[in-house]
Amino acid sequence: MAGPFQARQPQRGMDLKPGRAMRALGELLRSQEPDPFALFDVALGILVRQFMVDHALITRLTQGRLDTFWWVDAGTGAREPIEVHQSLRLCQRVLDEPGGTLALGTVFASEGGPWLQAFAGVALREADRPIGTLAVMHGKPFAFHDEDLDLLRSVAGLLSRALEIENLRYQLQVARDSLALSTAVAQDSALENPETGIANARYLDIWMNSHLPHARRQRETCCLIRWQASDQPTTVRTMRRLKANLRADDLLVQLGPGSYLMVLPQTPPAGASDLLSRNHGLLGATPMGATLWMPDRDDLQLRGALGRAEQARQDAVRSGGGLAWKLGTPS
Repeated sequence: MAGPFQARQPQRGMDLKPGRAMRALGELLRSQEPDPFALFDVALGILVRQFMVDHALITRLTQGRLDTFWWVDAGTGAREPIEVHQSLRLCQRVLDEPGGTLALGTVFASEGGPWLQAFAGVALREADRPIGTLAVMHGKPFAFHDEDLDLLRSVAGLLSRALEIENLRYQLQVARDSLALSTAVAQDSALENPETGIANARYLDIWMNSHLPHARRQRETCCLIRWQASDQPTTVRTMRRLKANLRADDLLVQLGPGSYLMVLPQTPPAGASDLLSRNHGLLGATPMGATLWMPDRDDLQLRGALGRAEQARQDAVRSGGGLAWKLGTPS
């Protein structure tokens, strides 16, 4: 991750030096990283370097579904690469294997794609219960050896405990955030527009303080959509209906007179566009601006993301309506 890296396939006789796994584990243990997230970075970085592969990742099993939890690639990109997303099906196969291990030197096109040609993964466990997977991937066919799988299992044993601790922290933080938000709402009666029942800017402040620090730790993106609407009785009815159509974690906010914001946690652009399409009858061709709040570079008060969304809205106005996106930094 520290700089440009040309992924290459190891040559037999050069990559399988005796004791490689033990040296890698020694490096991991010497890191002495108290923060689980730093430990994840160190461990996955070791796997990328030792295997000379393109990606290493950890998935977490939450409510029966595998999600990408942490990844490191051989380059410097911070966004989740398409290879990592495509590997989730193979990670599920890891959990389905009797021994919790899967090694594919060549991945069929139907399972991977042009960017994913080799895969090896092992299950992460809490006692005998699977809690996720640890995997490495490569863009070319790759010969995985017994020593490679031993290294994966050894690192998985170290990371399973760290992931278990982080899962407990996550559950505790979710409970605390929910309590803090409920308490704030109970103590402040001026958090909603009295006519529409829609959250106002004060509520958004509380939501940001509660949600965004956790979202940054979990590397969760957030979609923001802004638009303007006249303060008419029909608008009030429309906003009420729109609020009722949102998902449980989504947020509709009235920032000021006629100024609205929709916040969609963990929602990619395609998901946001789909939600708007399903509510086209309510919103029509209203000029709307959208962006993504990025946990690795945006602030925790949404200032940069709100600015980008407003610039995108102005672009949509100039284009005659519809939805416009702005994913870079505001000019």
